[in-house]
Amino acid sequence: MAKMVHSMIRVLDEARSVEFYDKAFGLKVADRRPFAGFTLIYLSNLETGFELELTVNGNRSEPYNLGDGYGHLAVTV
Repeated sequence: MAKMVHSMIRVLDEARSVEFYDKAFGLKVADRRPFAGFTLIYLSNLETGFELELTVNGNRSEPYNLGDGYGHLAVTV
């Protein structure tokens, strides 16, 4: 059976986004992976194995519009 692993959204401000998801959903940083040009931040809680992946693109200066910030839903089979 397929299992949802994580969902990814693009964000402009890492600190502000991490704070929001912590306050709103109790999600904490589980992993942070910097790459050339972008950073991935994985948020999770103790209640589920599902993670929220925040992607911060280094070359982005404008906020994302509704519809262009969502990236993907990852599943395992």
